[in-house]
Parts: sequence; structure tokens; C-alpha cells
Amino acid sequence: MNVKDIFGENLKHFRKLKRITQEELSERLGITPNHLSRIENGKSFVTAELLDALCVIFNVSPATFFYTPQEFTGDDSLFARIDSVIDTELEKLSIHLKERIRP
Repeated sequence: MNVKDIFGENLKHFRKLKRITQEELSERLGITPNHLSRIENGKSFVTAELLDALCVIFNVSPATFFYTPQEFTGDDSLFARIDSVIDTELEKLSIHLKERIRP
């Protein structure tokens, strides 16, 4: 497995963990969905600017995208899962509060 494949698999993992579509993420990054797909499939690679943006979006260090599954400690993954649960619960709470406020 080469570095582009590893990066792409990790990117796809974090995107799905946050429940973000390729269209949503590509829009946030200012690239086309096709470009994002090529990165996730190991056919293209990110620029330093895209890597910085991805780190901010997923709240992980750049190194996180380069670990193989065997090397991955799970620390950043754990935080990503926690963030995902928090986001989901906040959304549920928001809906619940709006239902209570609106007749």
C-alpha cells in the first residue's frame, strides 16, 4: 500500500465518521467532488493547504492521515468518535428544544 492509498483510506474513514458526504467536504475544501474522490481512491494527493484544512475540519494532526491500520493508535480516532457523538447529541437536543418551543 502506498502513501496516497493510506492517506485516501484515512480521509474516507474520518469523513464517514463525521457523517460528511464527499459533496459537503469538497465544498468546504473548495475543490470538486471528483477531485476529492480521486484523493480518497489514491489517484491524487493533497496539497499542504488541503492537508491543513482537513486537519482543522477533522480536528486531527497531519500525521493521523498517514498511519496504516496496524500503526494507528486510535487516539485521534477516539476523539473523532467522541466529537461525532457530541455532534449527534447536540443535533438531537436542538430538535427537541425547537419542538418544545414551537407550538
